[in-house]
Amino acid sequence: MSLKVLLRGLPCAAASALLFGAQAARAELPRIEYRFEGFDIRLAGGIASQGAVFDDDDAATDSPDAKVDVFARLNAQWTSPGGIVIGANIEQNNRRRASEVLEAGEVYGFVASDYGRIEVGLQDGPADTLAFAAPLVALGQVRGEFSRYAGQQALLRALDTQDAFKVLYLSPPIAGLRGGVSWSPKVRRNTEAVDSREQIRLEDAFEFGLQYQQPVGDWILGASASYVTGNADELTTRADLSSWSVGFDARRGSLRIGGAYVDRGDSNRLTPGFDQWEVNGGIGWVTRTWGVAGSAAYTKASDRSNRLIGMGGFYRVTRNIELRADVVQFREERLMQLRDEGVSAVVEVQLTI
Repeated sequence: MSLKVLLRGLPCAAASALLFGAQAARAELPRIEYRFEGFDIRLAGGIASQGAVFDDDDAATDSPDAKVDVFARLNAQWTSPGGIVIGANIEQNNRRRASEVLEAGEVYGFVASDYGRIEVGLQDGPADTLAFAAPLVALGQVRGEFSRYAGQQALLRALDTQDAFKVLYLSPPIAGLRGGVSWSPKVRRNTEAVDSREQIRLEDAFEFGLQYQQPVGDWILGASASYVTGNADELTTRADLSSWSVGFDARRGSLRIGGAYVDRGDSNRLTPGFDQWEVNGGIGWVTRTWGVAGSAAYTKASDRSNRLIGMGGFYRVTRNIELRADVVQFREERLMQLRDEGVSAVVEVQLTI
């Protein structure tokens, strides 16, 4: 096995964080926000610098540079005298983060009232937002930043439409039950590929989500179910989108426990009968200033399997500085091919204002 070390950019960011932390310890940077007569506007931005050490059996794995991510978020809303909330959310990154792939590039408007919430734009659907799965913190553990360097992520939830344009409705909680449905007229990924088989082209993709939560003694227990469907363009020769998951969640104070079963079948695959499924689960402890989590996942398909075990956490030095770290062990096997296994450790410093 070859040991690959990618720490370029991290020392500089760490030094900056220490200097920034010394200044912030004396006086934290003010929040950028505006409130007046029902208007609430908040702007946030920051930079995160990553480094990694990983050991990998796969000789073809390259050695990418350490990652530096810049992000910005704008949240604006107005609350009417009657309690109706109208607003918009914008979130942009300079690149898709592995642990936040479903949150990058969001631009949508919304209207919320006692009758529920309607969103229109580029955002996640209810198959993701209402689904319970293994609890993840900071860098994401089994569905996290480690995959930037080596290994494959866990599925975690049903295969969905990610940040495609959609119209979404979320119901208000009624006796602990909440549901949601979204429609994406078109889903497009990798459309610049010359080979149409490498493109993702879906029409009329629907997501359905259902979540139920109830207090039981000192615990809050929950269950979820989600389903996603969509028609694949015949030009791509891919299968239609059809995926579902069921999950559970249990919380008591800072303690979080959760897991899920995911069935993706051959959703939008080129290979018929792929029959992919996953079981994942984990436990975490999250407070305002620090958190840790451990998660595991086993993914199986007709010709391959992937086992992941990850641990990680975060520590908030100040409101503006957060230190994050993950260690993930992976083991991938494919039919008639050599096994690929290894360990990936990632460290990140994130500065926000």
